[in-house]
Amino acid sequence: MMYLLYWGLLVAWVFLLWPAFRLKGAPRVWLLIVIAAGITALVYETYMYLWSFANIRLDILLISMALGCLYGSAVLVLLFGHWFNSATLLAAVLVVIGGGMSYKWIEVSRESTRLGEVFEETNRLLFKAKFGSAEVYQNYFGPFDGAGDRYPVGHWQLDGQSHYTRLIINAEGRAWLFYQCQIDAECHSGPGGSGLRRIADQPAQWRASLKPQAGLAFDIKITRTEAGTLALEVRDHNLVFAKAPPPVDPAPAAQSMRFIGPFAHLECSGAHATVRQVWLWEDGARRHAIGIFSSLVAGRYSLHVPVIVMGEATRQAEGWRFSWQRRGRSGTASMEHTANDAILTLDIDGRDVEDADKLMLKSGGFFNDERIELAPLTNAADWQHWFDNVLTGHFVSGDVPVC
Repeated sequence: MMYLLYWGLLVAWVFLLWPAFRLKGAPRVWLLIVIAAGITALVYETYMYLWSFANIRLDILLISMALGCLYGSAVLVLLFGHWFNSATLLAAVLVVIGGGMSYKWIEVSRESTRLGEVFEETNRLLFKAKFGSAEVYQNYFGPFDGAGDRYPVGHWQLDGQSHYTRLIINAEGRAWLFYQCQIDAECHSGPGGSGLRRIADQPAQWRASLKPQAGLAFDIKITRTEAGTLALEVRDHNLVFAKAPPPVDPAPAAQSMRFIGPFAHLECSGAHATVRQVWLWEDGARRHAIGIFSSLVAGRYSLHVPVIVMGEATRQAEGWRFSWQRRGRSGTASMEHTANDAILTLDIDGRDVEDADKLMLKSGGFFNDERIELAPLTNAADWQHWFDNVLTGHFVSGDVPVC
């Protein structure tokens, strides 16, 4: 809608053609300048529409403001030239377009604020979840036993003030470096690059490559000091970390849910793989699920696999029945499961996408994603709050199976 209003602004100079033809002197010159500016903006936007692939268009706001001012001056020129009908018509067009665009900009601003709050809540939830209990901490960052003196294993806290906060190293030489990403949450760069490598002839020094959540991997150097601390060199920073207990929640909340696990099925068609993967949770007499139902290029690494929150299921004769709405699209699914497999019948937008004999999903998955697997097991409300936040703007990524 906003883009259509913008195009209306780009062609509003048409209302000035006849007055510009009839007026004389300075008023005519100014109207011709306004018309030329409008035509220039129209040509520029036509080029951008046909040949540019920019996702962020701040230029639209700047052009709209400039054209609005020019058209406003044209209204004044028409009034002084006694072209009252043309001035009224152009002013009405500007009010309608300007009002509509202002309303849309306010909506965009509110949505931007909401998304900012969602991303901050996501950071808080993820940080808290990774230290939610000793078991979760061990499963996510471990193992911590069996390294001997090969690596400086453990949880290390920053000694001093810095953007960086803590360092975790496990028995396999994998490292996580945390930093303060907001006031009440920490984010981390993880072992997406390489594990710790001992520096030749230096038994107490290691190098590693860490991968941030976005961007390129970077190198760190770790030195174990005689005082038992770790000296870290990272991005022109020299920091000292002392060993400390991890901030694990000493009294985890009671859990009413159980993570059953993922179930998946692969169907090949030429170079494409149709992936059906469902993560399933049990909550007493209820079920909750997250699903991937995508056709992807087989054998490739996919960065943007969409995830559907299937929500809570009710028990019916044909099995657990899920129903959801997502971005104007609807879907339903019926599912029966055991510990080893599940039978899925799927319907998206009223279109049967599975064979009539239903689909057999086997225990296990093709994709892993910490934002799904770290979901809270406390209760259904916490589960829903988690996925209302952590999947906003998020896609699963991973290797698509080879057909």
